[in-house]
Amino acid sequence: MLMSDSRTPLTATNISNVSPPFDQSIQEELLKRGLVRLSIAADGMDPLLDKRLKELRLALRNDAAPQLLAELMPDLERAVLAADAARQERLEKVTSGLHALIRQLQKQPAPEDISKALQQMAKRLDQPIEYASSVPELLSEVVSLQASTLGSELTGTRPAGLWSRLFGNAAVTPISTSSALSAADQTAPSPDDELAPAFSDPAGVLAGEEQNYSQVAAHIETILLNLLGELQVLDSQQTRCEQLRERVTKGLNWYELAAAMDELAALVMGAQQSRQADFERYLQQLNSRLAQFQGNIEQAHESYNESREAGRALEGSIREQVEELHVDVRQATELESLKANVEAQLNALLSNVERSRQLRDDQETLVAGQLDTMVQRIQVMEVEAQTFRNHLEEQRQRAMIDSLTGMANRAGLQKRMEEEFERWQRYGGELLMAVLDVDHFKSINDRFGHLAGDKVLRLIAQQLSRRLRKTDFIGRFGGEEFVLLMPGTTVEQAASALEALRQGIEESPFHFKTERVTITISVGYTAFKRDDTLDEVFGRADRAMYQAKEQGRNRIVSAD
Repeated sequence: MLMSDSRTPLTATNISNVSPPFDQSIQEELLKRGLVRLSIAADGMDPLLDKRLKELRLALRNDAAPQLLAELMPDLERAVLAADAARQERLEKVTSGLHALIRQLQKQPAPEDISKALQQMAKRLDQPIEYASSVPELLSEVVSLQASTLGSELTGTRPAGLWSRLFGNAAVTPISTSSALSAADQTAPSPDDELAPAFSDPAGVLAGEEQNYSQVAAHIETILLNLLGELQVLDSQQTRCEQLRERVTKGLNWYELAAAMDELAALVMGAQQSRQADFERYLQQLNSRLAQFQGNIEQAHESYNESREAGRALEGSIREQVEELHVDVRQATELESLKANVEAQLNALLSNVERSRQLRDDQETLVAGQLDTMVQRIQVMEVEAQTFRNHLEEQRQRAMIDSLTGMANRAGLQKRMEEEFERWQRYGGELLMAVLDVDHFKSINDRFGHLAGDKVLRLIAQQLSRRLRKTDFIGRFGGEEFVLLMPGTTVEQAASALEALRQGIEESPFHFKTERVTITISVGYTAFKRDDTLDEVFGRADRAMYQAKEQGRNRIVSAD
């Protein structure tokens, strides 16, 4: 609950106790606006919670009846509990993944100080992570420990490959970041002679490490470049981000990988801390504004009470003076004496009335000024809230866009896929999905470099976007793979349209260093069918795309 430093909390109960002239409708409007602002602040945590909060905002903005609001509360409460449970589950998976990595690092020979640091980190990870904002810092510390462990092992007597030194025994398959964070404690051990050969000559360790890393370097560098492309960094960090991107593009030695990961973690942590600080400042401003509103409400209440007490005092004074007039009239024996007494009493009565009127005018002026101040502060809050809302929307849109191609990224693609899938389930009709993959993309990177590969992806994205209908939607799924949604399209119509896309890409003029290079794509596609899930449809289209690869590439294959 938002509170000021020295005042009581602003609740529906103590607001409702404020009597006129502070109109009840203003109280209700302030409460509604406060609920709307708070619901916007909680937006983006969970899709179901976003949906329930949107329903609440619509109901509040449309002045829904209290009964309707009461009906929304159970669903909203369940959504809040579910979102909190999902957040806790994600944090537990992160903890489990990092714990698995620390256990593997503890199996490596290391100096006593590093072993103690690993043990302390393992104990820290035994405690649940309370805040998601602490994850980047924790990840940075783990990466630093990883670098220290690997660096210390180079001076040891045990020869091993990169993946062995990174994850433990020589017979351990490399664990990807995604699997470490999602598969909890499952470390998937299996022998892999190609990635972790044993060297009998300790002098050959460094050369062997470099040779092993070179086998996976292109894949690792592609992943890092994709992460840097998706990362939304601060303006002050833009130079660091570009420098890291240049280093990755030029190629990393195996021992530079940990430093690059550490730099990436620092960029992520900086961006996260900045967004957290912005949000905290907004909440502090909101808290301050609400505290001011509460103060104005209390002042208006006090002014009303003072005015009411003054009115009662005037009423008592008038009653006393009228009674004195009655007494004077009854007891008067002389007309002149009665006239003088009546005139004196009337003058006193008029004086009290004038004093009461002046007091009432002063109180009304004070209350009007307080209300004007509140209106102005509400307007300022609305401007600030709109600015913050625009900023959040801009960040949300940027988070949905692939910075390299300008298309939707995987998050934006997933959102649109869910929307189209729900629309198709509700209204029926035709809906088709296609998976497109650039042929021989790795060879382009090897021959011309990663910058040339980026150029290919940008040009292909432009060609695809130019040739699609307005109703179609395409996004970059990852690497050189794209996913296309085609509403209202039959399999036959899709075959014709996709063939035209394939031919258009093949015939497009791609040039690198004055050399013309033919770029082709392989496409798999399928229609949505009754009782399908999104995963099933994507799986069919993806398998059809690989069939196109197996059949010679540069072709389209239907899964239907």
